[in-house]
Formats: sequence, structure tokens, C-alpha cells
Amino acid sequence: MHIPFAIPGCRIERVVEQDPDRLVVPMRRRGASGRCPDCGGTGRSVHSRYHRHPADLPLSASRTVLRIEVRRFSCFNPSCHRRTFAESPSELLSRRARRTRRLA
Repeated sequence: MHIPFAIPGCRIERVVEQDPDRLVVPMRRRGASGRCPDCGGTGRSVHSRYHRHPADLPLSASRTVLRIEVRRFSCFNPSCHRRTFAESPSELLSRRARRTRRLA
């Protein structure tokens, strides 16, 4: 199934329909690095990964749920107190949001 809209800053892997009334869209962020929110340094070393599952705009009368793979990077700046940080899909989601900005 083709997604008729773009997800800013993300690459869509494929569309998986799990239920007749729900679509799950696996995706990941583009880019090889993240920026530390405290010191502004660039992190390229991936520490771990996890998934977020926010709701998005419905598609063809089906609920749409994004499955965003979020990477945690290591911060190697010795003056920064953070050891790891997560990449932030800020144009798509607010912090700890369960819905995308366009759905909200």
C-alpha cells in the first residue's frame, strides 16, 4: 500500500496492516547522527534503539499508527553531563507525545 503523504525527516520502510481497521507504518529517521540537546555535539555512535508508537492521521477509514525506530546516541564530550541522548523527531512529535502534531 502506498502512503499518500510524506513523513518529515523519515524514511518509510513498508506498510503493515495488522487489523482491518488499523494500519501500522514502520519507519526510521534519516541521517547517520544525532545532536546532543545539552552540549550540541554530534553523536555518531549508536548506543541502543527503541520504538515509539504514536497515532497519526487516519488513512482510508483505518487508524494509522506509526512505529518509529528511535536511536540513542552516545555523547563523548567530556564537559557534557549526558552520556546518552535520543534523536528527536521534533517536527513530527512533541516530547512524550502519543499523537503526531498533524493529528493533534
